[in-house]
Amino acid sequence: MFIKPRRFHMVLAFLLGLAISVLLLTGGYLYYRSNLARLESEMRAQITEETRQAFNEEYPMSLVYVFQSDKKAGETIADTDLVPAEVNERVIPSDAVLILEEALGMVMRCDITKNTIVTRSLFYAEEEYPDDLRVMEYTVVNLPERLEKGGFVDVRIMFPNGLDYIILSKKRVVDCRHGENGQNSLIWLHMTEEEILRMSSAIVDASLVEGSTLYAVQYVAPDIQKDAIKTYPANLEVLELISTNPNIVDRAIEALEVRNRMNFEKRIDEELVFSGKRGVYGEPGRFGPSPSDIATEQPDDRPVEDSRTDDLNNRL
Repeated sequence: MFIKPRRFHMVLAFLLGLAISVLLLTGGYLYYRSNLARLESEMRAQITEETRQAFNEEYPMSLVYVFQSDKKAGETIADTDLVPAEVNERVIPSDAVLILEEALGMVMRCDITKNTIVTRSLFYAEEEYPDDLRVMEYTVVNLPERLEKGGFVDVRIMFPNGLDYIILSKKRVVDCRHGENGQNSLIWLHMTEEEILRMSSAIVDASLVEGSTLYAVQYVAPDIQKDAIKTYPANLEVLELISTNPNIVDRAIEALEVRNRMNFEKRIDEELVFSGKRGVYGEPGRFGPSPSDIATEQPDDRPVEDSRTDDLNNRL
């Protein structure tokens, strides 16, 4: 078949244009497919940024610190206890800690849970320790069942006639151990020299007066409750006697421990007898001299001042 040159050129141009169009469309499609993931990522990033900006304008955020674990009252705050967190400015307390150093080394006022925002009302500056501060251990103080390390207590003395005095006021419990199976309770306290002497005087008084009790009373909200006023009048003669014969305190402690043990055995036997069983301990007093034996008086005709001091020596 014969095709004229002019028509041939037209057909050739049409085919060439069609081929170029197909190539352009194919190249554009391949480019679009190869860059679709990037375009989608850019679009998502743009939408996220626009959403974040809109949220920040509506709900501005601020950096604060939160506790990353539970803390108890009396514990010291370390840098490992706090982590930064972004929180809506509208819910941030006015006394929130924004600088980490403001909270480091402070002491917790109360128990808190994980993720609590750190505020200045939750802690206080640890008081400077005086030179005469010591850790004292006592076995003659009756402790509340629910007392735990870090709690705050008043140590009191109660006499048989109902008189009740505060010996130590708002003391933080360094540590404690509740007595089990007849063992004495233990409590550790930070004590100044004056407090040590005051407590020693109370121990001696409690050993001399049969039926006296040394016990601790726990604070409900130590962060807001003020210190109780000390009402126990330290016995000057006992303090003078202690200064000349420190062994008196040891003997008084032994007498109180014997009394506590005897009361424990008596209480157990009474409960067993009440339930129809036989007592397991029998008659008390097999641990040595009772407090009444230790407190036996030896009167004489010497002047009252010397007689009272010597009487304390004879009792102990």
